Amino acid sequence: MTTIEDPPTARTHPLARFPGYDPAAPPLEVVDLRVAFAGRTGRPGAGSVVVDGVGYRTEPGRTLAVVGESGCGKSLTARAVMGILPPGAAVTGGSILLHGIDLLRLDRRALRKIRGRHIAMVFQDALSALNPVLPVGFQIAEVFRAHRGLTRRQAAREAVAMLDRVRIADAARRAGHYPHQFSGGMRQRVMIAMALALTPEVLIADEPTTALDVTVQAQILELLADLQAEHAISLVLISHDMGIVANAADRVVVMYAGRVAEQAPAGALYRGPAHPYTRALLDAIPRRGSRGRPLAVLEGAPPDPAAMPDGCAFRARCRYADEACAVAPPHHGVAPLRTSACHHWKEVVGG
Repeated sequence: MTTIEDPPTARTHPLARFPGYDPAAPPLEVVDLRVAFAGRTGRPGAGSVVVDGVGYRTEPGRTLAVVGESGCGKSLTARAVMGILPPGAAVTGGSILLHGIDLLRLDRRALRKIRGRHIAMVFQDALSALNPVLPVGFQIAEVFRAHRGLTRRQAAREAVAMLDRVRIADAARRAGHYPHQFSGGMRQRVMIAMALALTPEVLIADEPTTALDVTVQAQILELLADLQAEHAISLVLISHDMGIVANAADRVVVMYAGRVAEQAPAGALYRGPAHPYTRALLDAIPRRGSRGRPLAVLEGAPPDPAAMPDGCAFRARCRYADEACAVAPPHHGVAPLRTSACHHWKEVVGG
């Protein structure tokens, strides 16, 4: 069975050998991150900017939700954090700090020692993320062998224990099954088991409930919450479902067109959004008593990153837009720990 070791001190912590380590620093802090794709020259990072100045931080044992429409840069930011950007994409500015350690300054060998052990990710499509020709138990066991140096037999026992922890029945037998022999919800549990095998400080869950029915969604979110509370893990939950986020997040970052539109404590944001895009997302949530009535729709689509307009990227879809929006808005301090990138945030809150 997986054993839980005593928490290391600042000096004995495995991250202490990396420059910049600060046990008092946030588990994860993204600072002014910029990511761009290749331009006509084909050089990575020389073309369209798809993540532009994104910044947020996490807290131990808390959930930070990153929300927005498809294509707003949520998943690409997460992939930049993990160092697994797609071909042609490159980080062109900013910092990614794990307890003060700038991951962008580490070489590949050092990053491999951190990735998986201290920061892990649950991918959106578990079937594609898992190797289809290897049993799931073998895939989980490889994590223990690579990072802890366990023997094949020891690693296999740990893999079964992890499957049991994520509530997969008959774990010893199921460890020998292949990904296609599991349902969508069970595959997500396998991915969670693999990501949490080494009890990382930070877990990024990219749309972990996509394509799952409502009952299974609730089970997966409950499982994540239980494991998070058990080990005080910082969870970054990426989602487009504002209903799920309402029940899961402590803090919310709203992204639009590769930028942060608003960030705030979850309760404050749902009580009164301070950005018209956030308000439009919340208005589109079906509510009790709305049966038979047309749902609110946000007209239009996000701008093409290759032809980003000047000024506020949301102004073509915004009912508050005026001449002031021709200039890109700064991040206004709405309240302590709350910002909005909108010239008209006071009107939005008041409205």
